[in-house]
Amino acid sequence: MVDRLRVVGLPLLAALFALAGSLWVFGVLADDIVEDETRNDQRLAAWLHERATDPLTDLMHVVTTLGNFVTLLAVTLIAVVLLWRRDRRTDAVFVALAFAGAQVLSSGMKLGFRRDRPFFDDPLATEHTYSFPSGHALVSLAVYGSLALLLARRLSSLRSRVLLFAGTALLVLAIGFSRLYLGVHYLSDVLAGYAVAIAWLSLLYVALEVRARWWSPTPGGTGPRRSSTGRTQ
Repeated sequence: MVDRLRVVGLPLLAALFALAGSLWVFGVLADDIVEDETRNDQRLAAWLHERATDPLTDLMHVVTTLGNFVTLLAVTLIAVVLLWRRDRRTDAVFVALAFAGAQVLSSGMKLGFRRDRPFFDDPLATEHTYSFPSGHALVSLAVYGSLALLLARRLSSLRSRVLLFAGTALLVLAIGFSRLYLGVHYLSDVLAGYAVAIAWLSLLYVALEVRARWWSPTPGGTGPRRSSTGRTQ
């Protein structure tokens, strides 16, 4: 059993579990939207709006810009250029696909579900697209998560990796909370965005691992293959 796990690879196995789990979570959330079981969403949105304060509102406007299209596009372009120039082209493609695919998924699902955003007489922020899922949550997790995965492979200590993933999680969670606080998304929108992002990153990782393990050519057509995480097969 242990030998079989080693052949498959624990990271690859974890990605498959993450893919299945995130798809299940999204399915549950989507079913609630279709069945219009959204009372808790509306209550939380109203509760947060009633407790808004000017200093915190200003801070949330700053935080939310870290997950908007322009910021994430800039982060992606910079990362792709740097990785490409360092001859890490598979990593560059990974980041580019993480961003592009997340954008397509966000736009497509918004048009598919057509859920209206929260409405307030005195809104803290306004948006003109549909609400489900949250694009900020989805794309920010896809982009910052992909970069964290690549950086983690370069870190030797477990402590450094834990700190990296914890910092990334805090950033993405802060962006998601800013969308709730500003009243432009419901909780289920944000959670669905996270679920789709995890599924997309997991799928990309699985695809790259499969390609590296079984379809990557080797010099002279012989010799061991290397996975996208640098392990010799």
